[in-house]
Amino acid sequence: MQVIDRLQGIIERTYDLENSHRLTDFLVTCPEFARAYGFGSDGTGGTEKVLVAEDAGQMDLAVYLDRDVVARLGRQDPIESLHDGNLEAFWTAMEGVSHFVYLIWNATRRKQVTRLELELQAEVDKFVTTALLVAAQQGGRVPAGLHAWLFDLWRLDDSMGVEDADRYTCANRYAGRYCRRLARDFLRLGGASLFPEIRRFYRFTQSRKMRHIETESL
Repeated sequence: MQVIDRLQGIIERTYDLENSHRLTDFLVTCPEFARAYGFGSDGTGGTEKVLVAEDAGQMDLAVYLDRDVVARLGRQDPIESLHDGNLEAFWTAMEGVSHFVYLIWNATRRKQVTRLELELQAEVDKFVTTALLVAAQQGGRVPAGLHAWLFDLWRLDDSMGVEDADRYTCANRYAGRYCRRLARDFLRLGGASLFPEIRRFYRFTQSRKMRHIETESL
């Protein structure tokens, strides 16, 4: 599970976060768990899920990642080389890592988080971490098609309900607008000024994030 720890480290360094909890302590990959919570053996229902239960101020948490996703990243470490063969697995794992880190960071500050907020931040996290990793591996070059890969070529899981589909669509739309601005105003200039912007955005509430996107993004 070393690769999952390393992905968590990327998120925490990117946003300058302190976190004493490790996702690997909450990680489940067994197929029996997947079936018990509605995941099909054919991947129906997804390959990543964060399950949260709250009671009397206590939070129980589990992060499910398909074992094939974890195994693929173990064989083809995206931190060493991110490419077409491990990109989908990287994005799947990064979504789970993003959800976990964001939940824990807010919970320790007694801040409530909505499911839309989780998805919005995860989409931004996937764009930012992919851009930074590829740039580091390819001499500072960010692929011109990265924004389209994440925000134009995606598709919804056919098994998803209407409410979930609406939430993912909204998160994708807002994150796409924000990341277009990041690509235009920060990544093209070498990325040095990216970190103050995304760290400030990370700490906004959901309503503040959306206002920020609406007023300052294309």
